[in-house]
Amino acid sequence: MSIIIGILLTVVAAIAGTILCPPPATRHQPPARVPDNRVLTLALATCLAIAGKPALAGEPATGHASLINGTTLTIDGGSVTLFGIVMPAPDATCWDAHEVPYACGRQVREKMIARIGTAEPICERHDRPDSGSAEATCRIGDEDLGDWMIANGYAMPARDAPASYRRASDRAWGRRAGLWAGVFDNPTD
Repeated sequence: MSIIIGILLTVVAAIAGTILCPPPATRHQPPARVPDNRVLTLALATCLAIAGKPALAGEPATGHASLINGTTLTIDGGSVTLFGIVMPAPDATCWDAHEVPYACGRQVREKMIARIGTAEPICERHDRPDSGSAEATCRIGDEDLGDWMIANGYAMPARDAPASYRRASDRAWGRRAGLWAGVFDNPTD
């Protein structure tokens, strides 16, 4: 998105430069009229409105959040995927300690919705050039949502997850928290 804004601003600057600094007039041409600044302001405002808000790597996203699936949030119109975690699919079925099936995919999604509540997470993007998705570490206050999901047994660390996520997963497994209390298809396999 920031590339689009850069291109649009370059085009606007080129047009403004052409209008404000025309080539020297010849003998037979009347001098060029300098346009009103309102025209340039309107052109620039239109370009910025069309381009929208840039989504830069490392730029925090914050605001009202809603959950698309277990790991993807929309925050004020943009979407981010929680970095370093994987969860059961939304339609996944797991089995509790008594081998009773339950809709674990829906349950972990509901736990995440309840945790976010009305809070406005702050998400720091970790965009990668080779990846088309916007991954982010999202926090509510000082609490990392990915770490919270793993520590409560609702998610597992991804292969590229930080070491702290792996330690949280080991502790959740030791306590038989969340999904670890029963049997499930590990989404990291």
